[in-house]
Amino acid sequence: MNLMTKMIELTVLAFFSVLFAGYALFIYPFEKMTEMMSAEVKEKKLKYTPATEKTAA
Repeated sequence: MNLMTKMIELTVLAFFSVLFAGYALFIYPFEKMTEMMSAEVKEKKLKYTPATEKTAA
């Protein structure tokens, strides 16, 4: 019974590890690329970015 429990735990851990790695390698880069190219995101960045004053040193 103890061996069966360990096998189930390892299976669940391996399953979620594969899901996480798959997302990180195949989906997340495309989401970031889409976000960087989105006109709506660029507008909001300009709108909500605080204005900085340049001072002469």
